[in-house]
Amino acid sequence: MKKTNIILISAILPLVLTSCATTSQTTSEEHHSSNDKSSPKAIITVQKTPEELFLESIEGYSVKKVSSPKEITLGRTFAAPYVFEVTKADGTPAENFSLTLSYPAAKAEGVISFEKLELISDAEGKISFTAEKPAFSAKTLVSVYPTPVSEDEALSEQLKNYTATADWKVKSDIATKGAALFVWDFNEKDRPVNNSYNIQAEFRGRGITNVGNGPVNESSYIGKIKSLYKDTYDIIGTSVYGYLLFGTIKFEQPVTALEDGTGYYCILKAEIGALNMKNGNQIYSSIITYEAKGKNWNECVSVGKDKLSQLVVDDIMYGL
Repeated sequence: MKKTNIILISAILPLVLTSCATTSQTTSEEHHSSNDKSSPKAIITVQKTPEELFLESIEGYSVKKVSSPKEITLGRTFAAPYVFEVTKADGTPAENFSLTLSYPAAKAEGVISFEKLELISDAEGKISFTAEKPAFSAKTLVSVYPTPVSEDEALSEQLKNYTATADWKVKSDIATKGAALFVWDFNEKDRPVNNSYNIQAEFRGRGITNVGNGPVNESSYIGKIKSLYKDTYDIIGTSVYGYLLFGTIKFEQPVTALEDGTGYYCILKAEIGALNMKNGNQIYSSIITYEAKGKNWNECVSVGKDKLSQLVVDDIMYGL
């Protein structure tokens, strides 16, 4: 009998141990599950910036130029207003929509500054802007775009897709006032040769005949602007010319053979300024370069000076 009892105990013991282990594991799992149910869940909310909301609100909108005034000469007033329109995504006019218009308002030392106006579209989705008489010559743009909610740079960049522009062209009055010319050509050895014929010829080719060599025509005045103005004024005053153009045209890169042997190239640089003959104030300054090519030395230089003269006169016509 003792032997039987021992056998029964040996058989029951593993069952008891297994039961204890199983119970412990279940309790642990139940405890873990209980913790999961009581843990708070994280809620992530993504808020859009004012700029993002603004771009969503104008999606599909379009701003276009309807009409703009023609080019004028300094001293005159634009004959017509600038007109723009804004439409919704479905093509219908956007009434009471805020648009910002940027226009050239002043110029100092050749740099144009712009002012901004906030305009509200009418029932046809249009705005109209009538400029005052321009006080300076310029060739630039009037821009119109949806009024932004901030000055954020990234937003300004994206608003370019919603921007309409129109030309603002005001020519110099040099054609009526005229100018004394003191712009010297230099040779490849950096020595002054003569008052530029090409600049004068370019003006005359455009029908502007009262731009000519000034009474002071000596190379010793190069770089001596005050002396140049004083002596020119003493001779002609303001009765003949309204402006005094001065400067130099030099070789920044002498005529050089191309590596492939097909010809030559050179780089010419013009440094030009202008004074008001009434008071001697400098009202214009510019540096323009041009790279020319030609089959030989003469063609290279001739093409370079002709093209550079065109660029210089273009710049003077809208920059003086």
